[in-house]
Amino acid sequence: MDEQAPKTGKQTGRNKTGKQTGRNKTGKQTDRNKTESHPTDTHLVVLLDRSGSMAAIADDVIGGFNAWLRDQQASGDDAVVTLVLFDSIDQHEVVADAVQVADVEPLDAATFNPRAATPLLDATSLVIARVRRREEDRKRKQLPSEAVVIVSITDGHENDSTECSVGQIRTAIAERERSGWKFVFLSAALDVYEEAGSLGYGPHNTQAFHPDEAGTAVAFASLSQGTAMLRERRRHGAKTADLDLWESGKPAEADRNKRQR
Repeated sequence: MDEQAPKTGKQTGRNKTGKQTGRNKTGKQTDRNKTESHPTDTHLVVLLDRSGSMAAIADDVIGGFNAWLRDQQASGDDAVVTLVLFDSIDQHEVVADAVQVADVEPLDAATFNPRAATPLLDATSLVIARVRRREEDRKRKQLPSEAVVIVSITDGHENDSTECSVGQIRTAIAERERSGWKFVFLSAALDVYEEAGSLGYGPHNTQAFHPDEAGTAVAFASLSQGTAMLRERRRHGAKTADLDLWESGKPAEADRNKRQR
């Protein structure tokens, strides 16, 4: 499962030498080798559903992600960010690959253009494999380990994977959690906890939200607050696996439940 390749192989942010790059806020290209992480870095990985059903909240997702990004940039430079978009045309489009948080560009409509179906299982497998390769590479180079947080954001169900099963993903998540990774599931599906549980996400790491402008805004605000809290606790020595991203509550889920009564 770890050796999958994306259907298109498309990847953004490479320079002519083949090195992975990111773009800073001035629009200049930055070689990821020049933005190597600090010893205390948290690796924030966002796996973002870009399937066609996300079109109804596309602008809200863009705005929510960018607000989350601004908050993380304001929280300090001790984080790197990987942003991966997925759909059935491209299961693994890498927008930012472990880019220092200050240098990550905002998401825009040209990049986040919902289309096609939802290969959630295959996309999850690919992103886990990517982060594992980085982890192994850092270990070989005797670089400090990073705290890994993978956040999957979707509005619906898996419906197009061909390489991975639910059981394989559940096993992969459990294995990575034992090594200290944290997996978070933020979803607007009808039965969020059933799907999250089947994949191996714990209920304390899962939150539902309502798929409209207000619901999406609350969801990303909650994610931002939880992410900043986790980073602050890590600065004081806490282990990532011991932290609850939603310890201050699940406001997006409360909003959804209130509106569904």
